[in-house]
Amino acid sequence: TKLKLGVNAGHGICYNTIKAFAGLHEIREFSIGHSIVSRAVLTGMDRAVRDMKKLIQDLGQAPV
Repeated sequence: TKLKLGVNAGHGICYNTIKAFAGLHEIREFSIGHSIVSRAVLTGMDRAVRDMKKLIQDLGQAPV
């Protein structure tokens, strides 16, 4: 906090592993591209993004 550095999380995060970040409010950004694109092949991009956004919001993370 003193240095005002942010924390980003990425690499290997998917719809199941995102739950491990519950309560870690220091994370300011998630990098989840591969998982979302993979799901989008089956559900469409809009739904894949909407589902991930809901998971992140349900964890109590900052608004997405």
